[in-house]
Amino acid sequence: MSSILLSWSNYRAMIEEAQVQGESVARVLARSASLARELPIEVEQMFSQHMLVAAELVAQFVDAAEKAGMTPAEINNRLTAITDKTVLDEFWVTDENGRAYIHSNRNADFLFSPSAEQQPQAHEFWDLLTRKKDKIIQDARKREIDHQQFKYVGVGGADKPRIVQVGYNARFLEVLDEQIGLPRVIDNILGSGEIDAIFVFNKESSLIASPKAGRAIGDGGQLTERELAPLHSVIATGQSRSVIGKTKLSVISPINGENDAVIGAALIRMPMTRLNNMLIMQIEAALAIALGATLLGGGMAVWFARKQTAPVVAITNAARNVERRAFSPGELSAVESRNDEVGQLARVFTKMAQDFLDRERTLDALVKQRTQALEERNTELERLSARLSKYLSPQLYGTLFKNNQVASISAKRKKLTIFFADVVRFSEMAEHHEAEDVTRMLNDFLNGMAVIALAYGATIDKYIGDAVMIFFGDPETRGLKEDALACVFMALDMQAMTGRLEREWRDQGLDQRFQIRIGVNTGYCTVGDFGSQERMDYTIVGHQVNVAARLEQSAAPGAILISHETMTLVEDAVEAEEQAPLQVKGITAPIRTYRVIGKKRPPTTAVIHEEREGLVVDVDLVKANKNEAIGLLEATIERIRSTEG
Repeated sequence: MSSILLSWSNYRAMIEEAQVQGESVARVLARSASLARELPIEVEQMFSQHMLVAAELVAQFVDAAEKAGMTPAEINNRLTAITDKTVLDEFWVTDENGRAYIHSNRNADFLFSPSAEQQPQAHEFWDLLTRKKDKIIQDARKREIDHQQFKYVGVGGADKPRIVQVGYNARFLEVLDEQIGLPRVIDNILGSGEIDAIFVFNKESSLIASPKAGRAIGDGGQLTERELAPLHSVIATGQSRSVIGKTKLSVISPINGENDAVIGAALIRMPMTRLNNMLIMQIEAALAIALGATLLGGGMAVWFARKQTAPVVAITNAARNVERRAFSPGELSAVESRNDEVGQLARVFTKMAQDFLDRERTLDALVKQRTQALEERNTELERLSARLSKYLSPQLYGTLFKNNQVASISAKRKKLTIFFADVVRFSEMAEHHEAEDVTRMLNDFLNGMAVIALAYGATIDKYIGDAVMIFFGDPETRGLKEDALACVFMALDMQAMTGRLEREWRDQGLDQRFQIRIGVNTGYCTVGDFGSQERMDYTIVGHQVNVAARLEQSAAPGAILISHETMTLVEDAVEAEEQAPLQVKGITAPIRTYRVIGKKRPPTTAVIHEEREGLVVDVDLVKANKNEAIGLLEATIERIRSTEG
C-alpha cells in the first residue's frame, strides 16, 4: 500500500507540473498574440511612409512633365511603364475639378467626389483638392469594386490643387498576419508532440484560434462539453482549471493582457498515455515487491518522478524568464540534448523565445529612434518659430499661430488710425558721418520707436529705410477713440525719445541735429494679406494711407501733424493748433490739419510743463521753492540774451 500511495502521489505531482506547463504556454500565447497585433501595424506604418515618397515623386514628376510640354498620354505611358516594372499597382492624378485624367486604368473615367455615400473609400482624398490637408494615409481595406485588399496614400499637387494618389495591393499584410499570428504559434508548439491540441477563446468565450483541421481531428479530437464547462468560470475568476480524462489532460488557463486583465482563455490538451502507463507499471511492480522493499520502492519512485518532471520545470522556469526578458539561449541546453518529445519541445520553445525577444528589442529600438527624431523635430520647429517672431508684430504673430494652429487672415475694410514718421535730412546725415555711426544711430532710433509702439499696442507695418509705418485698430483694437489717443500719445513719446537720443549722440561726439516729422490720419482702409502665392505681406492700403503719408511729408521738422478726423477723436485730451489747409498732389480736396502741442492738463494742476523744439520747462509748484525757481528762470533768460548779443 505504501508503494501504491507513493506512486499515486508521484502521479499527482506530474499532473500538477503538466498544469503549470499549460499555464506557461497560455502566457506565451498571450505575449505572442500581443506581438501579432502590434507588428503588422508597425509594418503598415513604415510602408505608408514609403508610399508617401512614391506619391510625392509622382506629383513632382507630373508638375515637371507638364511644364516641359508633355501630353497627359505621354505622362500616363511613363508612369504605366513604372507600374509594370515595380510593385506599384496604381496611380491616379486629377485636375482641379477632381477628374482623374492620368491613371493606371486606361478604361476608367473616374471623378473624385466629397460624398461618402457615393464613394465610401475615395471621398477621403477630397481634402487634398481643397488643400485642407497636404497628405492622406488610408489604412489597408477591401475595395468596394472588387473586394481586393488595397492600401491608398495621396498628396496634394506640387503645382496646383489636385489629387495625386498611389495604391498597392495589401495582400502581403494578410500573409504577414498568417505567418506571425496565433495559428502559426499553435502549430509550432504542437510540433513537439507533447501537446495534442491548443484552443484559444476570447473574453466572450468564442473560439478565435485552434489547430489546423487535419491536426485537430486526427490528434486532438473535438472539444467536449466537459472541457467547455469550466471556460466561463476561468475567464470570470482568472483561476486555472483542469479536466482529467482517461487518455488526456485538459488545462484551461486565463490569458491576461498588459494590465493583467483577463482577455480570454487557452485550453491546452496533453496526452495521459505516458502518465497512465507509468502508473500501471508502478502499481504492478508494487504488488510483486515484498514488504521489505517498500521503502526502497518509495525512494526510487520519488527520484524517478523528479527526473521525469525536471525538463518540464526547466521549461516552466524558462517561460517565466521570457516574461521578465531574462532568458538566455543556453538556458535549456541540457533539455534540448534529449532525443525524446521533451527535447523537441525545448528546442521549439528556445527558438520561439529568441524570436520573441529579438522582436521586442527591435520594437524598443524603433520606438527610441522615433522618439528621438520627434524631439529633434520639435526643437527645430521651436527655433524656427522664435526666429519668425522677430519678423512679425506681436499681434500678427499671435493671430497667425493662435492655439498652435496657422490662422488665415483675409483682407477686410476697417477704420484705422495710421502713423507715418521719418528722419529729417537723413541722406545729408549719411553723407557727413561714417557708415558704422549712421547704422548705429538708425538702429538705436528704430529700436526706440519699436519699443514705444509695442508698449502702446500698435501694429508695426514696415520699416522703409529711415521711415516707419504703424497703424492702430487691427488685428487688435480698444475702440476707435482709444486707438487714436494711443497713436497721438505714442507720437509725443517718440518725439521726446528722439530728443533724448540727440543729446546722447551729442555727448558721444556726434554733433548732428536729429529730428523727425510725423503724420497721423484716421479713416477706412483695406487691411489684410497682399502679395503673391510665394510671398504674402500683411499691410494696409487705401486713400487714407496716402493722406497719412502726405501729412508726414508736409509736417515741419520735429512736428506732429494730424488730420481733422483724428483731431475730433483726441481733442478732449490733446492740445493742438489748426494749420492752413493742405493741398497735396493726388488728393483733390484740401486737408484740414492740426499741429500737436502736447497733452492737455487739468487747469488746477500744480505743475508747469511747456515743451517746444529745443526747449523743455518743468516746474512743480508744490515741491519747488518759488523764489529759487524765479531766480533760476531769470538767470536763464539773461544767459539767452547774452548769447544773442
